[in-house]
Amino acid sequence: MDPDESLARMLQEEEIRASQAMHAQLQLQQAQLRDGAAEGVAAAAPAFAGTLQSILNTALRCEDKALQDSARAVMPLARMRAVVDAEEALASRLGPDVTAPAKEDLLAKKLLQWFKTEFFTWVDTLPCSRCGSTATLPGGAAQPLAEERAGMAERVELHYCSACGAATRFPRFNNPGKLLQEGCRRGRCGEWANAFLLCCRAAGLTARYVSDWSDHVWTEYYSHSMRRWVHLDACEGSYDQPLLYEAGWGKTVSYVMAAGAWGVTDVTKRYTARWQPEVLHRRTLVSERWLAKRLDDMTTALRAGWTSQKRLVWLGRDAAERMELLRSGRPTGQGGSQQPLPGRQTGSLEWRQQRGEIGSSSSGSAAAASERPPTGPSTTYRLASDEPSDLPVQFSAAGRLFGGACRAAGHNETAEVVERLFDGCTSTKWLDFGGAGPGGSSWVEYRMPIDRQAVVVGDYELVSANDCPERDPAEWRLEAVTEQDFMEGRQDAWTTLDQRAEVRFPDRHTVLGFRLQMPSPPCRRLRLTITATANPRAANSVQLACWNLYSPGPDSASYNNSSENGLLQELRDTVAAAATATAGASEDRGSTGLSLLERMLDNIRREPQALKFRKVRCVKLTKLLEAPVLAKVLLKYLRFRPLIAPLPAAERHGTGFGKGLPKGHDVFVVLAVDTTEDDVKRISEVLSALK
Repeated sequence: MDPDESLARMLQEEEIRASQAMHAQLQLQQAQLRDGAAEGVAAAAPAFAGTLQSILNTALRCEDKALQDSARAVMPLARMRAVVDAEEALASRLGPDVTAPAKEDLLAKKLLQWFKTEFFTWVDTLPCSRCGSTATLPGGAAQPLAEERAGMAERVELHYCSACGAATRFPRFNNPGKLLQEGCRRGRCGEWANAFLLCCRAAGLTARYVSDWSDHVWTEYYSHSMRRWVHLDACEGSYDQPLLYEAGWGKTVSYVMAAGAWGVTDVTKRYTARWQPEVLHRRTLVSERWLAKRLDDMTTALRAGWTSQKRLVWLGRDAAERMELLRSGRPTGQGGSQQPLPGRQTGSLEWRQQRGEIGSSSSGSAAAASERPPTGPSTTYRLASDEPSDLPVQFSAAGRLFGGACRAAGHNETAEVVERLFDGCTSTKWLDFGGAGPGGSSWVEYRMPIDRQAVVVGDYELVSANDCPERDPAEWRLEAVTEQDFMEGRQDAWTTLDQRAEVRFPDRHTVLGFRLQMPSPPCRRLRLTITATANPRAANSVQLACWNLYSPGPDSASYNNSSENGLLQELRDTVAAAATATAGASEDRGSTGLSLLERMLDNIRREPQALKFRKVRCVKLTKLLEAPVLAKVLLKYLRFRPLIAPLPAAERHGTGFGKGLPKGHDVFVVLAVDTTEDDVKRISEVLSALK
């Protein structure tokens, strides 16, 4: 028997029993409507029915096969499916304790990420169509032109330029096919949800359109592996966070309806934790009985031509959803706590404030964080994309560990995801809203596949993110599962390698380096467990730009003597050879790598806290890095480490097209701020060898 059919038969009786708990309340409401409010409700019913039909029409436009073909033509589906295949295959490479995620769910996340970060653009105001100035302001409306009406633009905004006075037209297209055309891939939540639904359907997802009566729209897709509908908000880049609007934005929920080719459903309970005490009493536009019948009639009409087998499958899904919704809409129990959710992220701050959607987290006030244990992650394992083929050559030359998979207790889906920690780039970051507040905690794991060797860690670095110092980690543990424990079946036997407290990053994009007292044993899993942020009462999240792990460098103790076999003696020999080679020649010794290294280190020794001396573009170190001894001294002994960082605006032209480099970025070597000042001691030793 089909699993959905079995589920339908099993849940029907359970659904009837559970719905009896709501029956008395509905009877009371109907009596109140009959006594006083029935006349007003009856008058509102035609308008309500028209709105329901409108959102259904929006959803059904995305069922057009020609439109879906046009969507597939502009979507990088082959690329996304290749990544999905690799991440599904990753589970078998990690060990028997890891379960492969469903391809459908991975594809939904990749679609969300692509649409948010690469394809569609949010519009506050458009730049001036005449002079290109971005100093434009909205200033009224205009009638749609014929070609704009063809794209189903019912209204046109006018954005006036403060520089030249020209008016730029912003037609609000409703045709999803038009929104996928180049030059039209922009808008606000209506355009985003409309175009994203078409992309979901073109990719083969069972997806539907969701409309909130308080002015927002988004998408849901049916996950066959989870056997439920999953929330997707393309403009916010949000995955499976249905309480985002009420708990994060501070919206007042009343009616939330979902429509697709399979039916029209009242899903309000999924998007509230206050159904019984608040939301139910707000729903006065129509009676609950009228609404239920109207939705049932619309759904029945959509399914009129279905086979009995297909109808039975969907009856099972309907029954499961009704049971889910009956369990939803309840306040969090006193013993539990809910992960903090952000205010609205898209749109100008002024616009969001006018709508009252910035939420408490956006204002910088503390959120009540959940103290999540280091089990039960909310992200699946992902490829860290830190292979030598993914990054500039300086990363592997410095001994950076690579080839692992990563996951975290949580992350901000699409842009500030866990794999950003391992891309070597200071301008990206990982952010977890669940790790904030007094008592809040979060964690990140880096795991080596079983087809790779276990790794030995000598030191690691953390790079602060771009903003909000209160979110910086201030207290953490570095933990590991050793190869021996892992191979003997103790995959969760965590051992502490390092522990830090009361750490402060002196600035944004600052690198802090931490050396282990002794190299770790061979490890299969590594975890950074963050137990406090810099200011828990102000932080709404925890964030980091990079977490870099390195194999042990040369044992510095072996360089504290004058042995000819030591690196410092090798450096002295190189200095002597260079002096002999240049004796009597016209070449200025100041142009050599040796002299450059000496100048760099002199500056740092004089001003050890001046961050500007600790970071140098690799292009300036060509001669130094080409000499094996000097490269070893710089990258291994002194522990200058490569990072990808933005160039100053004046230097960005023509850069950013090398391997692993975003546009406008370059590779730098950076000496981490070492709180033990061991780096200054090592610099003095190298300078003595250079003199």
